[in-house]
Amino acid sequence: MLKYDLCIIGGGPAGIMAAIASGERNKKVVLIEKNEDIGKKLLLTGGGRCNLTSKGLTKKEFVSKFGKQGDFLLSSMSLFGPEELIDFFEKRGFSLKVEEGKVYPKSENSKDVLNFFKSELKKNKVTVITNKEVSDFLFKNKKIEKVLLTDNEEIFADNFLIATGGKSYPNNISSFNGYAFSKKMGHKVSVLSPALTPIEIREKWISVLKGVTLKDVGVKLNNEKEIRGDVLCTHFGLSGPLILNLSQKVKSKDKIFLDLFPKKRSEDLEKELLELFDENIKKTINNVLIGRLPLKLAPVIINFSGIDKNEICRNINKEQRKKLVKNIKNIEFNVVGLLGFEKAMVTKGGILLKEIDAKTLKSKLVANLYFAGEIIDLNGESGGFNLQMCFTTGYAVAQSI
Repeated sequence: MLKYDLCIIGGGPAGIMAAIASGERNKKVVLIEKNEDIGKKLLLTGGGRCNLTSKGLTKKEFVSKFGKQGDFLLSSMSLFGPEELIDFFEKRGFSLKVEEGKVYPKSENSKDVLNFFKSELKKNKVTVITNKEVSDFLFKNKKIEKVLLTDNEEIFADNFLIATGGKSYPNNISSFNGYAFSKKMGHKVSVLSPALTPIEIREKWISVLKGVTLKDVGVKLNNEKEIRGDVLCTHFGLSGPLILNLSQKVKSKDKIFLDLFPKKRSEDLEKELLELFDENIKKTINNVLIGRLPLKLAPVIINFSGIDKNEICRNINKEQRKKLVKNIKNIEFNVVGLLGFEKAMVTKGGILLKEIDAKTLKSKLVANLYFAGEIIDLNGESGGFNLQMCFTTGYAVAQSI
């Protein structure tokens, strides 16, 4: 009878890292993935560029990106944080690049990351089983003895890791069975909801800006403090890293305000417009503002200000200038709600942290069961934080078996 040191259910970032790190410790490992290939969700991260982690933060600052739950990660992060992850890749000959603190593969291609992982799995003699699902966990002497696959194949192991991911990207990528199996073994799962998801807004005119990225704008939720960054406009609303992070606290009927020139005071912007119009008295306001505002947005701002886009600049009065300034610095959007799991980057909620040992990621209820990655109740901001969490927890499991 073939018996493994570690059986991993789920071939995402957490499961892959746990497999490689265990294999490097000469453990006999089997990785089970229900899809036809491993790492499907990994290919989607960072818009296909694969934002692996975020560099330059202390570990305390890093875990703060996960909110109140973040301190759970401190122990495993001290073992395998961003610097250790970077070393992991570079010591094995995989080149990285850093862009504004975000770490990507040098090629900026997530396929290269997956191919690297596949090579490391093979090098470390990890058995990879794809296109098969776990149908049940079977116990003996209060420990998991084996898992049963859907074709009745039995996999025996000393330790078992559930790393099946969350509910985000559900189209045959993430597996929900991990939650069901965990509940069956006595674990509790907190309420699951989509996180890091685009925001749907009421204003239909936004569809005109589909695909437009508004660079370095100010964004304010209701009366909260303004934050700055890039915003991607879609046919249904707003997206991009800044918006995805904001989505974690957005509710239906909230208001979002955009300032296209957050570094300029209203009075200074109005003065600039006056000078601009004086310099271009015979040109239409649309032609003049197109050079200063995003191409597709200029006519919208002009229309909001009650001005004909073909009006020549000489005819623009003070009241109209003030309206232009107001609409440039205070574009109002009304939130309808968040898009669902099919568009969410991660899942909020999961296996309760109080039921998992923070250092080893071992279940406190089942002696030889571990959890890693998105299935646990941890979700962070956009920017490589969630992927790092998967790598960190997967690595920590490997060191504890």
